Amino acid sequence: MVAVALGPKPGWEVLDACAAPGNKTVHLAAFMRGNGKIIACELNKQRVKRLEDTIRLSGASNVEVLHEDFLNLNPEDPLYSKVRAILLDPSCSGSGTAADRLDHLLPSYAAGHAADFAAIERVNKLSSFQKKALAHALSFPAVERVVYSTCSIHQIENEDVIKSLLPLAASYGFQLQTPFPDWPRRGLPVLEGSEHLLRTDPDEDKEGFFIALFVRKSTVDLLEKPLKAHRDTIEAHSTDEPTKRSKTRDQKKLVMPCPFTRMSKMWLYYQLNSRKSNICDCEREHGCKR
Repeated sequence: MVAVALGPKPGWEVLDACAAPGNKTVHLAAFMRGNGKIIACELNKQRVKRLEDTIRLSGASNVEVLHEDFLNLNPEDPLYSKVRAILLDPSCSGSGTAADRLDHLLPSYAAGHAADFAAIERVNKLSSFQKKALAHALSFPAVERVVYSTCSIHQIENEDVIKSLLPLAASYGFQLQTPFPDWPRRGLPVLEGSEHLLRTDPDEDKEGFFIALFVRKSTVDLLEKPLKAHRDTIEAHSTDEPTKRSKTRDQKKLVMPCPFTRMSKMWLYYQLNSRKSNICDCEREHGCKR
């Protein structure tokens, strides 16, 4: 779901911030049809090897592996000036995966059970790193879309991270968008905009997962303006006088799109001459007048 939620176009440059073991990386490559460039960033040396193996086995040809800490990448570096989308799936507790659930951290489990303070401390540290990583991802100047995801069910790693970064995201021109609008399970109602967040349920969906999609507002405006213009055009035509709506089929064919290109001039010239020829034939055969 993560690569699809990010939605990069073929030809884009994309940064996979915490890439190993590489499953989402190669899904991005497939989603982009092998076109463009994916920078797969990974800090751990052994996990870099795993990442490279995954990419090699997949046959993806547009992935460049970068053995580096994502937090050390300079957003102003020309190397990343064309990066338009970032997938951030940082280290997390893994509490949503069937193999590693930390159910004892859930409020519903707390009653009658001794708290695992070591595990709680670990999740707090992970949350701190996740906030830093998301803040860093949002700071890349050319980026239009950022997906933050975890395989965690804990609010502290999911909604709390998003809530703490919303003011910063807004300052960079980002706003939350809704990935998979028809998906029934959304974020916990602990922040404004939680309906844009996505959750999967460990029981219903077999895995617990979280996705948040940030889209830069200028990009949203660019998408919405043509749609608004199209709607306005439709509404304008719908209010035309009956005489204007009663054009013949041939007359409607002559309504030309803008811009009025040389090709469209040629097309119009052909249409007019074809009609003139038809009228002349009619006059010769039937003696009718236009």
